[in-house]
Amino acid sequence: MNNILQEIHNCRRCLAAGYESVQPPPIFEDSIDAPILIIGQTPGIEEFNQKQFFVGSGGKRLFSWFQQAGLEESWVRDHALIFQRYLCYPGKQPDGSGDRRPSSKQIELCQPYFFRVLSIMHRFSLKLILPVGRLAIDAFFPASKSLEKIIGKRIKYSHAHVIPLPDPSDISRWHQNQEHRSLIYQALEMISDLDLPSTPLPR
Repeated sequence: MNNILQEIHNCRRCLAAGYESVQPPPIFEDSIDAPILIIGQTPGIEEFNQKQFFVGSGGKRLFSWFQQAGLEESWVRDHALIFQRYLCYPGKQPDGSGDRRPSSKQIELCQPYFFRVLSIMHRFSLKLILPVGRLAIDAFFPASKSLEKIIGKRIKYSHAHVIPLPDPSDISRWHQNQEHRSLIYQALEMISDLDLPSTPLPR
């Protein structure tokens, strides 16, 4: 089952399609038989350099949210496959002002891996899917729906709960709004109410 992860690691589809700013390899963390799937948007430069997700200020905010739900960072990293909707670092903006946003074509090239991993995880013990940020959320919720109508809600995807969270980065202003914070808290309460495993996965 981990063959798919090796296949993903070796992927160079975007470079072959002419997207020269993309910097492989694709980045993901941990095992495909994890009970939790965290889906981010794209790797940032810090994540690309460290080959680990959610290591910047946005990551600290995300793990502080998880802590409010009763989940410590070490526990989450032990129990989750941390994936991205777009798996490679997309490169810098031409003017150096920040990271590029992958095009719809790039996401389309990456998407088969996303859904294959999702399908395989459902055969095992997947209990919780946490899409983080709009790009990840759009895989499960209509893009036409505003975050105000999505955050604080949950749906079922096969037998797993899907509980979306907003982009925790400093660039996003959404999570800084007090009314929005109350929706985030509702989502965290939903996570804390789930019966999640209490021991780490075997390594």
